[in-house]
Amino acid sequence: MEFKEIEISDKNLIATYLSKYSPKASEMNFTSLFMWRMYFGFRFTEIDGLLCIVSMASEKEPYALMPVGDINEQNFSAAVNALKEYFNKKLDKPLVFRMVEEEGLNFFKQIPNFEGKIIYDRNNSDYLYLASDLINLKGKKFHAKRNHINRFIREHEYEYVELDSTLLDECARIMDEWCEKRVCDCGRGVYCERHANLELLNNFEKLDCKGALIKVDGRFEAYTVGEALNSDTAVIHVEKANSDIHGLYTFINQQFCKREWGHMKYINREEDMGIESLRKAKLSYNPVSLVNKYSIFI
Repeated sequence: MEFKEIEISDKNLIATYLSKYSPKASEMNFTSLFMWRMYFGFRFTEIDGLLCIVSMASEKEPYALMPVGDINEQNFSAAVNALKEYFNKKLDKPLVFRMVEEEGLNFFKQIPNFEGKIIYDRNNSDYLYLASDLINLKGKKFHAKRNHINRFIREHEYEYVELDSTLLDECARIMDEWCEKRVCDCGRGVYCERHANLELLNNFEKLDCKGALIKVDGRFEAYTVGEALNSDTAVIHVEKANSDIHGLYTFINQQFCKREWGHMKYINREEDMGIESLRKAKLSYNPVSLVNKYSIFI
């Protein structure tokens, strides 16, 4: 079994497989896989008509993502068994699937003599919001968000600008300034997040993403990038802003959803990675549900 590193030229092939599964998890998206491919060591192969992706980063335990494509009981079982043999014999490791959506669990449970251990992975479960909630911010539960935006509008001159190739350097500068305010190391993924975001920017024109920047008092201070994850959901890949400007994060979130994703029902804003401050921030936007994810040990 030969695994190939993910390259930008693999976009159509991988996206086609993913579209047949119609994923809800933010990882099951070509842009996400591509921008994080170096950090997680993502590689892929095709087994019985299914796309199989594994993570084989150095200094990390290897794992697989759920096989996707035109799934049936036969080809799914064949793919899982082939991956198990590869992990056991080639890597001398047990087979572990991670980031498995709740809807995908039944495919594993239908494998003959399945005895895998399924564990809920709260830290990697995505936050799902109604697009209309993030756009309109109606009601008492969004009172604080409206106040943040009103203060921002009151205190600053601003401009919403759609992202194109001429503004990618501005996004990279915002990312660098964001990172300078933090301890950038791979222990918590901050430096690696910078690297992944730059990968996205460097290949922006070849990806199916939309983006925007906010100019504040004559200077670009925030940018965001997202794309359609499935037919009714958009996923936000990146959102970076100058945190010293009160309300800027809230403003770019609302404006990007309003101008680009008003036709979608849901917005996926990814996981909190178990970081308490990030969890608090994501919960403050009142998600309608989580895209629950699981680890499966076979």
